[in-house]
Order: sequence, then structure tokens, then C-alpha cells
Amino acid sequence: MSTKAHAHYSMGMIYDNEGKSELAVEEYLKAISFDPGSAALYYRLGASYVKLGRVDKSVDVLQKAIQLDKQDTRARFLLALIYTSQKKYDEATREYEEILKSEPDDLGTLTSLADLYILGQDLDRAIKVYENLVQEKKNSPLMHFNLGIVYARAARVNEAIGELKKAAELDPDYLEAHMALAVLFEMGGKKEDALAHYERALALDPTNTKVYHQLGQLYFQMNDVPKAIGQYEILLKRDPEDVAAYIELSYVYIANSRIDEAIDVLKKALGLEERAEDIRLALAFCYSEKGDKEAAAEEYRQSIAIDPLNPKAYFYLGATLEEAGRRDEAVSHIKRSLELDPEDPEALNYLGYIYAEDGRNLDEADRMIKKALEISPDNGAYIDSLGWVYFQKGMFEEAKIELEKARSIIGDDPVIYDHLGDAYLKTGFIDKAKEAWKKSLELKQDDKVKTKLETILKETK
Repeated sequence: MSTKAHAHYSMGMIYDNEGKSELAVEEYLKAISFDPGSAALYYRLGASYVKLGRVDKSVDVLQKAIQLDKQDTRARFLLALIYTSQKKYDEATREYEEILKSEPDDLGTLTSLADLYILGQDLDRAIKVYENLVQEKKNSPLMHFNLGIVYARAARVNEAIGELKKAAELDPDYLEAHMALAVLFEMGGKKEDALAHYERALALDPTNTKVYHQLGQLYFQMNDVPKAIGQYEILLKRDPEDVAAYIELSYVYIANSRIDEAIDVLKKALGLEERAEDIRLALAFCYSEKGDKEAAAEEYRQSIAIDPLNPKAYFYLGATLEEAGRRDEAVSHIKRSLELDPEDPEALNYLGYIYAEDGRNLDEADRMIKKALEISPDNGAYIDSLGWVYFQKGMFEEAKIELEKARSIIGDDPVIYDHLGDAYLKTGFIDKAKEAWKKSLELKQDDKVKTKLETILKETK
């Protein structure tokens, strides 16, 4: 996860902990804009959408998380809970079956799946049955566990936690109860509680690689970098061929600006010949962070050679080439990205902004950026792009309105202030133009902006 993505991710977690789910969603969306290949970010976004009752959106992003990481059992588990609450039992069953492919001995999942089959996929009946069983067998950890799982499927999370806690009290060595509690607490943003149950699960089963993954990610979310790294190092000693562990460990290093260490980890993973396209993408990002655009571009090309239908690889390659000043090549790759994924707002905006900067294909740029805004209507960067398209089309009043809106969303940004200065000048607000360019230079020195400011100051003496 990139530094910028991690910053927004961390703010999202803070807002989630404060019960500010709307703000959390905004932060996770920003994080995804910087690291759209992170399954963990989509999982967090999906969990926040659940809290807001926006279930359809949650389903979409959780499916994206699974698309990015087919082994993401947390996303599958939450998706199964949603499907069950919607009475989409076939879909829920399918998710549980997928979990069982990687964890065939997971008692909780087996019980969940069995309940769906045996009880004819009638969740209300399942709850009543288990409630009755718990009354009859109050001291049965299994009955409390099963009821807790059924409550969880019905999105009755607090009741689920209560039953699972009872199961763990009756049997402190109940591994599945601790794992289920850890997942539910983590979903609810109660990281310390989740940590306690993951650690208890690990004490009960020190060979459980899944728990090391979960602990590594959780420590990372809690900004305890040494412990996160420690979990992955232990995991890799136990299983040196765990490609996901190498990739996750590299993200920890990247988020803490330890790029060379991330590169070393990823190069070790390349020798395993699994998920090579993902490793190449991560390596490309590392080289980009180091400022080595050529090395980054080569890694993106290597990823494309392995998976020629990945739209994001083409997009990242195009963006890297554009940053290196090779704009014509960049445009061709971003166009290919849009051929593969015509609904990608980031690619639509990026290409539209290139056209606006060049002053060409302005009607097409207008269309693409407006399409991006239909998908992400409150994205300040996209609004800035639209304002700049309007400016290049000579629609200066409209440009000013959009650019002011972008500034109100993004805040202090040198490019937006530069654009605003141009729009203010064209609409007759000379003093505002001066202030905008001054603000732009305060944020970032730029010779072109400096020249514009010096020129207007001379002309208005």
C-alpha cells in the first residue's frame, strides 16, 4: 500500500472507530485512488458501506476485493453474511464453499454451510432452532458458537459476539470461536479486541498460517510496524513459498518508505513463479517511488506480458510514461486500459486531463471527465480536470465555478491554485488571480507560475 494510500486508509480507520462511516468511506475511496490494487482497501470500504446500509455498494466492492485476492476469506465471509441477510442463500452458499476450498477443515464455515443445506436455506428458522438448542444446552460451547454464527449471518453482530463470547468462556480453547470473534471485532473497528482473539487463536494453533496473515495485517493497520514485520517473517520461515506473505510484507515496507527492503522481498517472491504479474506491479510501484521511471515502466511491461488483459497495468504504464515526458506512448497505453475497462474513472480522468493540458480533443476530454464524475461525483481532482477543460474551451466562467468547487474539496493544492489564477484573470478578478498564484507558489515553486505572477504584478503597478 502506498504512503498516500496508507495515510487515507488510516484516516478511514479513525473515522470508522468514531462511528463516522460516511467520512470513512471518503477516505477509503481516496486510498483506493492511490492503490487500486489493494484488496484490503476494498474490504474496508465494503465493511463501511454495510454500516451505512448501502448493501448493494458493499457487495460490489467486496466482489472487487475477491477479484483482487481470491483467497480473501474476510471479504467472502462478509459477502456471505450480506447475501444471507438478503435471503440470497445460493450466493451465500457459494461464498462459503469457496472459503472451504482453501480451509476445508474450518468448522465454523462447515457448520454455516451445513445449516444452509439442512434447514432449507431458511435463516429465520435456523435462528429459532439454535435459540431453542441453546436454551436446552446452555453449557454447550458448540450450540452457542452455532447460534453466534447464525446471528452473524443475519447481520445481528452484537448478538453474534455475545454468543461467541459465551462459547469461548465455556471452552477457552475453542479456536473457531476466537477466530470468529476476531473477524467480527475487526469488522467493527475494535482492533484491540480483534488482536486479543487472533493472538489467542495463534496460541492454540501456532501452525495456522491464516492467523499470521491476519495478525500481520492487523498490526499494520494499528501502525505497529515491527510486530507486523515480525508476523510475516515468522510466517515465511514456516512457509517460504507463501507468495501472498511476500507481497503483504512488501506493502508494510512501502508504507514506511523502506522501498529497497520492499524490492528485496519482492525479488525473492519472483523466484516462486506464482502471482508474478502482481509481484511485477508491486515492483513497478517501488521503482516509481524511487524515481526510476524506466525501471518502473519495464516492470509494468513484464506484468502485461504475463497478463495482457489487466487494464490497470496498462493504466499505470501510461501514467509512468506520461510522468517521464513520453506523452504519446502514455496516451496509447491509457487508451488500451479504457478498451479493457471503459468504466475506470481514474483512466477516464487521466486521459481527459492530458487532452486538456494539450488543448486537443476537448469535446472528448469533456465527455470522459464527466463520465468519471458520474462514477465518482465528489472527486476534487476530477472536478479540477473538468474546470481545466472548460478553461481550454474558452468557457472561463464555468471553469472558475468548477475550479472553486475543486479547491473547496481538495484544499490547498498548487495546481488548482494555478488553474484558478488563470480563470480569475480571464474573468476579470485580477486581485484574486494574484492571490491564487501566490498561494500556488507558497505550496510549490514553479517557474511558469512565477512568471505569470511577475507579469501581472508589473502590468497592474
